[in-house]
Amino acid sequence: MVLETFVNLIDQGSYFAIFITSFISSSGVLFPTFPIPSYIPLLLGVGAGLHPLPVGLLGGAGSVLGDIIGYLVGMGGSATIEKFEKKTPRFLKRFERFYSNIGFWVVLTFALLPLPFDIVGVLSGASKYNFKRFLLALTIGRFVRTLLVAYGGFYAIPFFLDLFS
Repeated sequence: MVLETFVNLIDQGSYFAIFITSFISSSGVLFPTFPIPSYIPLLLGVGAGLHPLPVGLLGGAGSVLGDIIGYLVGMGGSATIEKFEKKTPRFLKRFERFYSNIGFWVVLTFALLPLPFDIVGVLSGASKYNFKRFLLALTIGRFVRTLLVAYGGFYAIPFFLDLFS
């Protein structure tokens, strides 16, 4: 029912529905049963005749905000572990050092490619990875991805419609 409403709003030309749907689909930690991948609202939007630039930008913004939730959940989990442990476990300390060296590239890669990002957000927060670096890598990856999908759909949808008609 909720999914159908968003699809109808996107089909009617609602940029806001693209933002909200992208946010919810990227907030897998909060909405694990939302059954729509983050690229579907973008393709629906450009298929409905919306301009690909705002579709990509709003989809990227929604995805970034949704993915920040995983980081915050990870931070909360890290604080909980430290609260109940007298000292931070050695493994967690080693992981924090290791992740501080490669975290930017891990976040960027997972944000850019269609890979499950929730675990990266949670691990980034749990390892206390620098939030500004996390946000920078996430923003670059998500905006490049959503703009590529929006423009790719914008040019590919008419091609495939002509091909199959």
